[in-house]
Amino acid sequence: MFKRLVVLFILIGSVANGQHTVKGELQPAENYPWMLLYQLKGAKQNYVAYDSIKNSTFSIAIPKGKTPGIYRLVYDLKNRLFVDFIYADEDVALTFDPKKPNESVQFSVSEQNKIYRNYIKETQPVQQRLDSLQVLCFKASDTKEQENIANAYQKSHKTLTLLQQQFEAQSNGKITNHFIKASARYNAENPVKISADYLSSVKDHFFDNIDLNNEVLLNSTFINDKINDFIFYLNTSDDKKVHTKLYKEAIATVMAKISTNYNLAKDIEEGLLYTFAQQENISMVNTVLNYYLQLPTELQDRAFISDIKGQLKTAIGTIAPNILWTENNNPQSLHMLDGASYYVVAFWSSTCGHCLIEMPVLYDFLKGNTKVKVIAVGLEEEASKAGWETQITSYPNFINVYGENKWENKFAHGYGVNATPTFFVLDAQKKVIAKPDDVAELKLFFEEQ
Repeated sequence: MFKRLVVLFILIGSVANGQHTVKGELQPAENYPWMLLYQLKGAKQNYVAYDSIKNSTFSIAIPKGKTPGIYRLVYDLKNRLFVDFIYADEDVALTFDPKKPNESVQFSVSEQNKIYRNYIKETQPVQQRLDSLQVLCFKASDTKEQENIANAYQKSHKTLTLLQQQFEAQSNGKITNHFIKASARYNAENPVKISADYLSSVKDHFFDNIDLNNEVLLNSTFINDKINDFIFYLNTSDDKKVHTKLYKEAIATVMAKISTNYNLAKDIEEGLLYTFAQQENISMVNTVLNYYLQLPTELQDRAFISDIKGQLKTAIGTIAPNILWTENNNPQSLHMLDGASYYVVAFWSSTCGHCLIEMPVLYDFLKGNTKVKVIAVGLEEEASKAGWETQITSYPNFINVYGENKWENKFAHGYGVNATPTFFVLDAQKKVIAKPDDVAELKLFFEEQ
């Protein structure tokens, strides 16, 4: 699959006549064959060019006319390993550890990137010092201790303020200036004595320096990352009801600040819907969905909404959607089945190579186990139906259901299935009790029962 993608990229793009180059080296060396270059445009990644990685190095010519902005080097599509950098009509040279790319990246060429990396390198320790002193202030027990903490805090605050001013001046007129200004955190001039007051002030001032309509910031992950930090890291509680209330308040704050920037709202809301659906947080999915359905109709992705709703139908603890089929001309259904302690619903395809490995393993593992019934739904196109019919002769103990129209199959939609194989374990009442990622995890589940 990866090789086919690379061939496609070669056909649709050319690296000839490049104005500038981005060169890099992986330290330590790792066996990655390709380096792909993309330009970020909000939530989208637009392919630019590629180069093979030889002796841990690569060199990619950036075609003439490519606009300045945030670019991404991707070397492992499966595990989403990448490193971001600023491109502003200048050559870029960098090194990084492929196991922790964005934390380890160093630039030997590119004034813009050097300034930003130096900004992070110099300001982060001072900010961490301020945070540590603030925590100490919460715990301070006497006036003298509070005074010493306050003096140290004010000194660090002054240092950080001067550094911020220096880097903003140094980057003036450059793309990196947008990120430096937006990265400036709010810090009170004096440490706050009560933790609740401190948290409240951080929330109130969190977006002070972030322009949510700034095109440079929007064409990167910066704003998305900051909004997720605000929602998920500043709003926590051990009490589930309080936690949900804080989430809702934080999302309301973000949506009010985004206002009519509908493209940003769409990106943020779809990200939140995906996250909460993965967590099976039905209450929060419904909350975000209410915002999403207020977007202009042309921006709403109905297939995405359907997928999210499908995922919620199989949340742990819910009754699994029914599956219908005929057997000897008699209508049958999942909900009609009885006599087993567990039911496994397996979505697979006769054209899926991984399925052809996993399904025999599943069959052998459960063969002879009278406490478990398997409903195997084959997601097929008409052209693959004959192949499916041949395959199921190897699984006589399964209830084999033909899932016509493959990804458009109604049962696949009902279960929110978008990959094969996908497994669900149900109890005797057809309630979803587990969603193992593969047969190995499914086997572990039953071995522990």
